[in-house]
Amino acid sequence: MTTGTAHTKYGSIKYMDIGPSNGKVILFSTGGGASFESALAFKWICEEGYRVISINRPGYFDLPTDIVGSIEEHADIYHEVLQSLEIEYPVNVFGVSMGGLSALYFSAKYPTKSLVLWSAVTGNYQVNEASVNSTLGKLILKKSGKKLISWILRTSATLFPQMTIQSFLKAEANLNRRERKNIAKEMVHDTQSMEEFKVFIRSMLPMDLLFDGMMDEVNKAQHLEPVDWSAIKCPVYVVHSVVDKDVGLEHPNRLEKMIPDITTEYVKAGGHFVWWGNEGKAVKEHTIQFLSGINDLHH
Repeated sequence: MTTGTAHTKYGSIKYMDIGPSNGKVILFSTGGGASFESALAFKWICEEGYRVISINRPGYFDLPTDIVGSIEEHADIYHEVLQSLEIEYPVNVFGVSMGGLSALYFSAKYPTKSLVLWSAVTGNYQVNEASVNSTLGKLILKKSGKKLISWILRTSATLFPQMTIQSFLKAEANLNRRERKNIAKEMVHDTQSMEEFKVFIRSMLPMDLLFDGMMDEVNKAQHLEPVDWSAIKCPVYVVHSVVDKDVGLEHPNRLEKMIPDITTEYVKAGGHFVWWGNEGKAVKEHTIQFLSGINDLHH
């Protein structure tokens, strides 16, 4: 594992590089409000021989939001970092949630072997009011007191993981109480799931250093002009939950109408967190199968 800094025309850009150095490269585009270090929760991909590279975006940590004027330009930041690392194209691309937009823009502009999207924003994005007004939503979206809120979240996830998981599910998934409880139970009794959950929480902290980037992306995504994704010709694998409270079904449906080589899998799982719980394990397995099929064809 390497955490480094690439010197680009956009300034110094932090990145994380995990997995075998000779593995097929996956450019990993993280979700909104989560740092590039969230790639550590995806070590299961590296165990299949892939090299995962995750890159910091504007507004996160010490990178100003105004180095670019749009989410589309995230693709150019990604490209600059990959070039500095002398990565050969085409690469595989993996986008999660708000990072799906950045992944899509990259795949439309630069040589891409395959594109995986989980719970991805694919166009104009409107915040779900129920999620915003949930207890967790209010904490995350509150600008003041971020250091205290970070401490509360870290402490809650450590001492009361099952309750914390249920809080995330309540904010992001249209699941009833029993369903939320069952998924949380499945996770706390699974060692790998708990390790990934700990990484997930750490990647959201400290909130005061990530807040500007999250809000900048939300604001820009709310004012997007329609985008034609038909320029993406590589195989695309989309996973979306039918109970996702945050990113609606219009997002995968949009891609199905535009992208010729697309496979869409609709699940229930943990709602927006399609990789949580027992059904989430199948999502991971199917993702690896997709990647293996594509990359085996290109030996």
